[in-house]
Amino acid sequence: FPPHFRDPAERFVILISPRLPDTDTNPTANIVYIANMKLSLLSAAAFLNSAAAFAPSRPVTSNHRAAGDTALRMSSDAWYVDDIVVTLVPKFKIKEGMKEKYVELLPKFCELVKANEAETCVHYGFVGPTEDGFVICREGHVSAEAVLAHLEICGDVLNAALEYADIVDLMVQGPAAELEKLKEPLADFGPAYYPLAEGSIRNKKMW
Repeated sequence: FPPHFRDPAERFVILISPRLPDTDTNPTANIVYIANMKLSLLSAAAFLNSAAAFAPSRPVTSNHRAAGDTALRMSSDAWYVDDIVVTLVPKFKIKEGMKEKYVELLPKFCELVKANEAETCVHYGFVGPTEDGFVICREGHVSAEAVLAHLEICGDVLNAALEYADIVDLMVQGPAAELEKLKEPLADFGPAYYPLAEGSIRNKKMW
């Protein structure tokens, strides 16, 4: 290369020689010189990196949940499974003047559940009483058989509670096949049955 191409400070130089009058005696006329080719790839990479700094950045989304949902769908270890829980929601109306006696019985239900239903109870507890004397029991069980076992375990306390309050509403929710098993045993309570819709799920890490 001509001397002026040997300057290491020059990274990438293209020189187009002017057309000389006598091309026969100047074979280098109209020749393209490229200096320091060893550094050309590095120079190109540096250029692309520099250009990227000026390119419009992709907008940052705050919707992290969408990305998380996609990751979960792609994972074979999803956080959810099919919901099989059978839920009872009895609503009690406390009789006039019986609030104190009724409320005293509620811890006894919980004690019996804790002692006997470790393998079959998903959740259990009461809400209330409200100002107008209503109490709701929230209870979830793993199957229809678990529901019937629970009623047997708590039967004596339930009978005592019914002296101070009436069951005015009872919802039974769960897989349709499990609800069918409960219709005859629970007939005296007059419950409303709500079969689970297809695709219902529950968080397997919570139970």
